[in-house]
Amino acid sequence: MSATGSAPSNDNQNQPENHHPFDGAVAQAFATKRNKTIAIIAIAAVAVIALILGGTFFILNRNGKLGTTSSNQTVAQGIPDSCDTTLNLVASVNQWGSLAKELGGDCVKVTSVISSTSAEPHDYEATAADLATLISADIVVLNGAGYDSWAEKADFGEKQTVINIADEAGIVADEEDEEEEHEEEHEDEEHDGHAEDAEEEHHHHHGSVNPHLWFDPSAILKASQAITKAYVSSAGEHSKTAATAQLHSNEWNARYADFVALVNDARAAGVKRNFAATESIADYLMNYIGATNKTPQTYTNAVTNDAEPSASDLKNALSAVAASDVDVLIVNPQELTGFAKQMQEAAITSHKTIVSVTEQLPENQTSLLSWLTVVTKQTLANDTYNGFFLTQDVKDRSLEDYAGDWRSVYPLLLDGKLDSVMDAKAKAGTMTAEEYKKYYDTGYKTDVSKIDISGNSMTFTTDKGEATATYQYDGFKILDYAKGNRGVRYLFTATGDVPQGAPKSVQFSDHGIGPVKAEHFHIFMSDESQEQTLKEMDNWPTYYPSALTDKEIAKEMLAH
Repeated sequence: MSATGSAPSNDNQNQPENHHPFDGAVAQAFATKRNKTIAIIAIAAVAVIALILGGTFFILNRNGKLGTTSSNQTVAQGIPDSCDTTLNLVASVNQWGSLAKELGGDCVKVTSVISSTSAEPHDYEATAADLATLISADIVVLNGAGYDSWAEKADFGEKQTVINIADEAGIVADEEDEEEEHEEEHEDEEHDGHAEDAEEEHHHHHGSVNPHLWFDPSAILKASQAITKAYVSSAGEHSKTAATAQLHSNEWNARYADFVALVNDARAAGVKRNFAATESIADYLMNYIGATNKTPQTYTNAVTNDAEPSASDLKNALSAVAASDVDVLIVNPQELTGFAKQMQEAAITSHKTIVSVTEQLPENQTSLLSWLTVVTKQTLANDTYNGFFLTQDVKDRSLEDYAGDWRSVYPLLLDGKLDSVMDAKAKAGTMTAEEYKKYYDTGYKTDVSKIDISGNSMTFTTDKGEATATYQYDGFKILDYAKGNRGVRYLFTATGDVPQGAPKSVQFSDHGIGPVKAEHFHIFMSDESQEQTLKEMDNWPTYYPSALTDKEIAKEMLAH
């Protein structure tokens, strides 16, 4: 594939430039402070529930039974949860199972019947073991709305607490939807021998109700409240387990407020996105963030009702994806066949941003809320610096953007002149300053102390002397990373006779996605091909203008 204007790669790595001090936790800390005012408003929305459920905790704490008020910080600091009983919770799907685990911590054993993105909940047939697992739980969490009707059939006991998220959210599948779900199950049994053929063009009828409630922030909030309430009730309101659950709930509410602030910030900045979708899986979330659905209604109706779109419907859908007013295509990789695949191909051809959204929580996501946050950032695509941007906004660049005299920051790291940066990183991050310094030693390491760039030539200075070569632009490559963000590398290849000491392949990454003068950059250098060089993720020598002093470079890093 040509590097210029390339489609996103499948490289499943973290974005290297997001590892350095001015990208990661330090930048996030500044962003969090900026959002505090908005976050307070969101926290107020959940304050009533928090006060009701948290009353026990505050009473116990006041009486000295839970220690000092610093107990509220112990969960975040990684201190083991205090539990006098371990609750057993079973969720039909891991979307809700992950939320339950986040809210219960070590005081709850969570089992998700369906936990793999390769499984299909709509067609799932519960085994006797699955049903036995469900009825043995203290607490059961179901999605409802016809999504996991196989789990709703379990013979639950009177002492079990069964939480149906659809019921909590006030969403109920009508009788017609339930009848069609029942008919689908019988059809699956009848056509069991032809499953392979049916899978090729299989969609799922959702009737009048969209059951993908884990993409509805308001439903998630209500689910969190119901789950925490169940923990307190099941463990006993005066138990350590209940108090620990409330601590986790308070922390979760703060993270939910951060998510609300993220969306509100985008709205305040006037960010508006139009999207098309192969199916309605993320419609709740798209509506919440204010995105406009440009998918032709006739196409959506056909897919939703498990019917084959007409030729004109498909044509209109493909035209919509390629249209200039559509920013993003939402695809479900678990249903990426037939018409959906054609829509994805149209998005690739027209260089549109593709956001993949699975039914189950992906393996590279640790929680439901973090997953929603990533999908939201991918769709809003308004944070280029941290790797969230629209594919169609990426433009070619010339070597002129990197012109100037540059020096490596690696000697500064070795001399301790970046210790203040490492300290700041440690205060906001998850490692010690020494651990960060060791990490960046790998990233910054290089024997090229200086790089001078002028016109089409680059001069590399090492302790062995200088080496100069001429370079031609070979396009850009967009890389997708496991964290959900992306990076762009601009590729330059040496031409003519290349002296020893000058790399054959050079790739720049500086957070920019179009023509702009670089303020600093990370560079990937090798004597291998560009494709081979793209595989390098751990070593990204970083350069700042030679005119800056050591203190000015450190200050620049901290400012970012």
